[in-house]
Amino acid sequence: MIKVAFKTLGCKINQYETESLINLFIEKGFQLVNFHQKADIYIINTCTVTQEADRKSRQMIRNAIRQNGKSKIIVTGCYAQSDYGELQNIQGISLIAGNGEKSDILQQIEKIDFNKTTISVKPAKYLKKYDHILKNEFSSLHTRAWLKIQDGCNRFCTYCKVPYVRGPARSRSVEDIMEEVSDLCNNGVKEVVLSGINLGSYGKDISKNNINLAKLISLISNFEKIKRIRLSSIELIDLDSELLNIIEQCSKFCHHLHIPLQSGDDQILRLMNRPYNTSNFYQKISLIKKAIPDIAITTDIMVGFPYEDSNSFEKTFNFARKNCFAKIHVFPYSDRKECLAALLPVKVDNISKKERSKLLQELSKKLLHDFQKKFLDSIAEILVEGQTKDQEGKIYSKGITSNYLKIMIPDYVGKKGDIVRVKLNQICSNYILSSALN
Repeated sequence: MIKVAFKTLGCKINQYETESLINLFIEKGFQLVNFHQKADIYIINTCTVTQEADRKSRQMIRNAIRQNGKSKIIVTGCYAQSDYGELQNIQGISLIAGNGEKSDILQQIEKIDFNKTTISVKPAKYLKKYDHILKNEFSSLHTRAWLKIQDGCNRFCTYCKVPYVRGPARSRSVEDIMEEVSDLCNNGVKEVVLSGINLGSYGKDISKNNINLAKLISLISNFEKIKRIRLSSIELIDLDSELLNIIEQCSKFCHHLHIPLQSGDDQILRLMNRPYNTSNFYQKISLIKKAIPDIAITTDIMVGFPYEDSNSFEKTFNFARKNCFAKIHVFPYSDRKECLAALLPVKVDNISKKERSKLLQELSKKLLHDFQKKFLDSIAEILVEGQTKDQEGKIYSKGITSNYLKIMIPDYVGKKGDIVRVKLNQICSNYILSSALN
């Protein structure tokens, strides 16, 4: 039996696509092994969102080559799409497959000459149709599944390489999504996380059915076995009245939205080509919190964008604190040669980036603690995702609430996938110790 190993870098979309590939390979009789074990074929699904992502992708490729010099090394994903010429210089790679060719890897293995590097990369701008081959009917969590419904982006923020490697925005058909949701239900999944590169654009390229994200959420909520629906991330400008209404009214929609901010300085936002200002952002967030008081709003903030001085950063820091985010994902700006921001002359040094990142990460911890405190002594429902043990061997069941609070229940063995009512008792770092009520 041929052994195959996978490694995924980057976003949840990459993880979804890797799981889809794993299912295809297992169906064809391949044996799945850990990436750190000896395999006949290694498949690395790469990321290129930052220079660090490029470096890690190259590192994983070289690790695979060292593990078995006779193995077939297949590189795919966004770094392969963007820099296949650079990857061609790494000896030992058998196949470089772009994002448009990812679903064909299994077929290409049977055809290519492994004595040389084969490049199969179509320019991203030609990726006009959604690839319906990659799909998941299982979830590695068995309780919560990522459900890809969209690919590509038309926004072209000046720092972002994604439109150049993922191509134009394109939507998955409603019929295909419903089929996968049905399969997930049959395999015990109770929560789906709708995901895409630019999720809010879902349906805009589909002429029939008059479909959009709000209507899709409503359709998925009709599946009795699906108890929860989340969005992976949504842009502020895509939160229109119809979507906000379904978020507020749908009993299955989880009270958590991840809305990228990127900067709290209006000048920087303009340079980023972000389609809002801080006033728009704050008004919309306030509206959402008023409608859904227990909602968790999490965000992304970039530090060190060109022209970001200490005054700009102070505005961002204060604006993040003002919005009371439940969590902030902080990442440093990185020049990407395809992107307009790389041409901006006033750069921020790495020391300043690290200092600013640290300050925002500390703020994020404080804001999370403040958010957790609001719910102490309250009753919530969690979806049990498994068990864990501490150093003393004590068993805890773990799960998350609708508004994405991480919960640990001491001395309780819950069944994976159970919905359990709990009382939130005590904050312990990034989770809350709770007691089961049923």
